[in-house]
Amino acid sequence: MHRFFLIGLLFCAGTGSAQTVVATVQEALALARRTNPELVNARQSRAVQDQQQMATRSVLLPQARFFTNFDYNYALPVQLIPTELFGGPPGSYQSIRFGLPYVLTAGAEVTVPVINRPARADLGIVAQNIRITDGQNLVLQDDISTQTARVYYAALLTRSAIRITQRNLSAADTLAQIARDRLDKGLIEPLEYNRIRSVQLTTADVLYQNELGYVRNMNQLKLLFGLAPTDSLVLSETLVSRPVGIPVSAAVLSLAERPQVTLREARVELAKRQLNRERLTRWPTLSAYGRFTEQAQRQQINFLNTSEPWYRIGVAGLQFNWPIYTGGLRLSTMTRARLQLKLAESELTYERNKQNTDTEDVRNTYNQAVRSLDVNRQNYELSSQNVQIALIKYRSGLFAYDQYLNVFNEVLTAQNRFLTTLSTVFINQTILQIRNGQ
Repeated sequence: MHRFFLIGLLFCAGTGSAQTVVATVQEALALARRTNPELVNARQSRAVQDQQQMATRSVLLPQARFFTNFDYNYALPVQLIPTELFGGPPGSYQSIRFGLPYVLTAGAEVTVPVINRPARADLGIVAQNIRITDGQNLVLQDDISTQTARVYYAALLTRSAIRITQRNLSAADTLAQIARDRLDKGLIEPLEYNRIRSVQLTTADVLYQNELGYVRNMNQLKLLFGLAPTDSLVLSETLVSRPVGIPVSAAVLSLAERPQVTLREARVELAKRQLNRERLTRWPTLSAYGRFTEQAQRQQINFLNTSEPWYRIGVAGLQFNWPIYTGGLRLSTMTRARLQLKLAESELTYERNKQNTDTEDVRNTYNQAVRSLDVNRQNYELSSQNVQIALIKYRSGLFAYDQYLNVFNEVLTAQNRFLTTLSTVFINQTILQIRNGQ
């Protein structure tokens, strides 16, 4: 019996949903970078790009092929020859047919590129495209990391808001019970009781909204982690337990180059390589080739008859190509390459200014939140004490309901401001750490 119980436990553990425990935001970022489906697909696409490099390199390598042709000459060329060349009467001609109707050719050909500067430039362009792909993957990773940090702290924020709202709802329940007793005794009017009940119901609705927000944030985190909606995800960190950093000045802020800027720089380099490649199309190309064939010509289809001859043809040589006039195509491609280079340089300048402005905004937001956090924490603690005191005074009859409601509204405002500021600090602190390569 005990054995069957253990087997049942193992079966339940095997069929149950997986559980993932995340202790810190750094663990969340590492997990997202490792398992996020978009990043996984991007890494697989990077492997596909390597094959393009092999295809481009093959143009500069020797090419060999075997070929065979079967031809049926249903109308053979005919030449008229004067018969007087062979002693015949003048003015008469004899028709002579050249070739036989059935021809089978089999052979092999080898081509070796000797000079092909545009093809060598293509190698550099493909390599630069791979670097651009790497840059795009880094941009995607940066976006996923930033999104993960925001959703992670949003989940912690809503979870903390749930706990605070639960305490507020408990106080509202107590207040409603007191009001009900007073209403039954005729000490208060129904209007006051209805107002208290309204606050109680509103607080309960806020709790439900916070619970919905928490579920949505957790589902979004699961999506970023590549988890199924049925998988279990546990955030063991508490929002208020994390140490808060100090303000950061622009002078001491040492940020790594943003991947968005690096990607634009790679595209500028690609535009330069493409322009250089178009210039190299003016250069001639030189290739060496060799071809060997055997050919059989028959009056009937009997190529397996070994008594009839096969004729060998062998040739080797050099092929020199120098494009002189291309109908304006080369001029058009050169102009387009120059315009693409100017566009890429303009986009690089804009992206660098954009990222510097965005980073400065993150730093300023973080510094302001750090400075405001201590004030908001003290205000929240004082408001929490005040609402407890107000509840005691209302219960003892020293406070009117309007006086208690004013104190209660103050604590709600202080709670929201404190949690929002705390979340803002950690979100922007993490974004600065991501951009600093930490």
